[in-house]
Amino acid sequence: MIQINIKELSDIKETLSELKKIIMEKGRAAKETILDNKGLMEYLKISATKAQKLRNEGKLAYSKESRTGKIWYRLSDVLTYLDSCYYGRF
Repeated sequence: MIQINIKELSDIKETLSELKKIIMEKGRAAKETILDNKGLMEYLKISATKAQKLRNEGKLAYSKESRTGKIWYRLSDVLTYLDSCYYGRF
């Protein structure tokens, strides 16, 4: 008999969710991949304040849902921002 505690079950669920996300994004072009604010923060490893600053300064394009205020980013726009921050070798 296999016994799994609640924490292990939660860890399994989280891992499966991450795998599903990776699988879903594998077949999509960057222009079609959409990140929410949390996804952006995880992808760039930045805080909510930094994400807000990038939006306010016009450095990162975004869409805002009028009803809920939820913010969305295209992965292609995020990659364009990263390219603008790139410095080549000296």
